[in-house]
Amino acid sequence: MGDRAVISNNAKNLGVYLHWNGYREFVESVLAYCDLKQYRSPDSDDEYGWARLCQVIGNTLGGTLSLGVGRYERMDTDNYDNGTYIIEGWNIKDRLYKHYADNKREYSILEALKQINERQPKEEQLKEEEIEIYAKNWEEKHLDRLKHEDRIAVEMRIKESQETKTDTIKEQEIPYEILEKTGTIYKFNKGDDEYRR
Repeated sequence: MGDRAVISNNAKNLGVYLHWNGYREFVESVLAYCDLKQYRSPDSDDEYGWARLCQVIGNTLGGTLSLGVGRYERMDTDNYDNGTYIIEGWNIKDRLYKHYADNKREYSILEALKQINERQPKEEQLKEEEIEIYAKNWEEKHLDRLKHEDRIAVEMRIKESQETKTDTIKEQEIPYEILEKTGTIYKFNKGDDEYRR
């Protein structure tokens, strides 16, 4: 028994096997951490991409039996737990052998990234401010993964941010009558700009 999963990509040449923690929330969190660290993904660098993913998972889970790597065709892809995640870049793009619906995220991506970060070697850990900025951006791009109340809160944050940007742009508007810049006067007439020195 376990909470098994396989992570692969469209090439399906290699796979990463998780015996424990194969549920979507954990998988997408370690993928997000790899993205935050700006590691090359398996799509762009087959060897180092898989190595960095395994490094992050191994550091996070510890132990000796939680993680395996192998040829995709020899892996237990239809494992009756979480099936197989197909990733593109550092995002889950497809799910194979999925026998039940995914739950929405129970814990915030921010808390998950902090926990993963704490399990990495001290010299490789990120600053909390970097994690916070990334987590906000991740939530805005993955609204479909958030619980209803969390999604509402993020949507409100996006709306407030857009309103602030609009207000800032309005404050910076240049009057149409006259624009002076380095000795040149621009006169706007019927929407067409005419200028004179």
